[in-house]
Amino acid sequence: MYEGSTLHFDGNEWIKFQRTCEFSNTFTYEFWVRAEEEQILDEERNTGADGIHGRKYLVGPDFYPAGSAGCGISVGTNGISVFEHSVNHLPARLVFAHDFSEWQHVAVVSEDKKLRLYINGAWVKNESMSTNVERVIPSLGLGGHMYGAFKGQVREFRLWSAARNEEEIQAHMFSGLDGDEAGLYFYRDPGRGIAVFRGIKRYFSASVIMPSYNRCPSNYFSLLSLERQQFPLQEMEVIFLDDGSTDPTPVVYYSIYPEYSFIYVQQLKSRGRSKIRNIGASIAVGHTLLFVDAEMICGPDYIMTHVGHHQSEERKIVSGAMRWKCIYTMTGPEYSPEQKSAMNALYAGHPIAAPIIERFIQGDQTPVQLLPFELMFDPGHLNQWSSKNDFFEIILQTYGSRFKLFHYAWLNLITNNVSMTKRFFDEIGGFEEDFEGFGWEDWELGYRAARKGAIFIHDDAVINYHQEHPIFQGNALHSRFNYLRFYEKNSKAMEIKLFVLTMVPDRVTLIVLNDYLTDYNNLQTIYKNRFGSLCHYLHRTLDLLVHSLRHNDAVILPLPRSITWQDEEAAVYADVAAVREIGAFPKLLEMFDQVSKYYY
Repeated sequence: MYEGSTLHFDGNEWIKFQRTCEFSNTFTYEFWVRAEEEQILDEERNTGADGIHGRKYLVGPDFYPAGSAGCGISVGTNGISVFEHSVNHLPARLVFAHDFSEWQHVAVVSEDKKLRLYINGAWVKNESMSTNVERVIPSLGLGGHMYGAFKGQVREFRLWSAARNEEEIQAHMFSGLDGDEAGLYFYRDPGRGIAVFRGIKRYFSASVIMPSYNRCPSNYFSLLSLERQQFPLQEMEVIFLDDGSTDPTPVVYYSIYPEYSFIYVQQLKSRGRSKIRNIGASIAVGHTLLFVDAEMICGPDYIMTHVGHHQSEERKIVSGAMRWKCIYTMTGPEYSPEQKSAMNALYAGHPIAAPIIERFIQGDQTPVQLLPFELMFDPGHLNQWSSKNDFFEIILQTYGSRFKLFHYAWLNLITNNVSMTKRFFDEIGGFEEDFEGFGWEDWELGYRAARKGAIFIHDDAVINYHQEHPIFQGNALHSRFNYLRFYEKNSKAMEIKLFVLTMVPDRVTLIVLNDYLTDYNNLQTIYKNRFGSLCHYLHRTLDLLVHSLRHNDAVILPLPRSITWQDEEAAVYADVAAVREIGAFPKLLEMFDQVSKYYY
């Protein structure tokens, strides 16, 4: 979405940077704009509601009760319109036909509610009639509105709490701002890490990126947990990304009034897990990026601990996700029988949740909040009434919190709870956007981070709490096909091929996988020009196993032998015998036996 100070909009998204502004009647918008679609150009009026159809709102006009109105700006390739929005009131106050198909500089000035327009630094028009409202308040929703969305690009967008004149407009047209300019109320340049918010230049130590798709009210609870951080809230921003939700998620924006900077991104159609996170990262100006899923409740020292890891410029990837804890915060009709049983067992004897769950188990499917907020966000209560995810426990016990000698340390990059500096994220290149559905987009980013020298750290102090929810049955299939996409990008890498052994029958553990890779790498290092037949056999067999995953219903086994196998067999077994005689690579021989099981 952002590239430096340039915003790209495709007509299906908008950003609410701020719910309301504290000043009215006198202000200035400035920006460069290039539009890609025409809009309807109306006659100028001070009554009526012409602005509800066919608009391309670059600035979405906020709604206010009678007597006040929110200012909005619609830009198409054929012209610009300035609107004001109140009860049954959305007229175009100023309209000017102009070619915006190429970059043009615009300044919309309201001086005591009187509008004037500048194009490319020169005055072109004043309003033709005065407004009927007492207060005109600037809006800070960019890219669209329920009555129409902008398609095109905008850069160097600024809002001033003063009426700028022609000389002042021309002085800053062709340069970025420092953020210290008098009267500057809003400005954002993620490329330079500059943010002006409510007239104050801010340094954000942390940008929390929280994508959400149909996770209401869990996302509401997660946002509330971020309000309870011990970290200075004025030094953090939360970028909440609604990825085309069809549940009440849009209401969440109007339900909280946090002290931290809260940016709401609404997508009219889902972008997917990778794209939506990249959008969030492009908006962020914080030194440290924290990716948190919308159903994760964070303890009070969560942000502070994450940020503390990144005070130096080391290339750290920090997470507590390998030991996340599971809680339930809501009942609901879509839980599986297994989840209902787990919920009942977890809260057995709980003075508040247990009676609610009993009614739920007996058939009352009405969604009910299980815990009051004073318990939902209390670390002592959360630790007592939660269960631990043990999937990665053996890895942490074997290799420690810094994954010493573990080739797959990049598995620590799990996006429900991970942090890194924005600089390092940008250097890695962000998430690959061709992954679809669930799984592997985070590990693929971790793999590239490892290639860039990342230091992976697990920290128990940043463990957070996953609000369990109904599970989409297609997740396993999505994950398998995303692994195939990962493999296709790295089809020569043994460590990626080996992962298939965790997905086929008679699967092996990650510990065994790591041992296999250690022996293979050591053999390649010590005996560079030997054992080519064995290594070729291992690669080819793993490739065939990967290809066996391409069917929707089941893994297709056993594998067919190559038509040249009879010619190759003697050389392969000669290599195996020689390796066995060396006596230093037992796990490699075990790997050979393991993969050979899958042939006829």
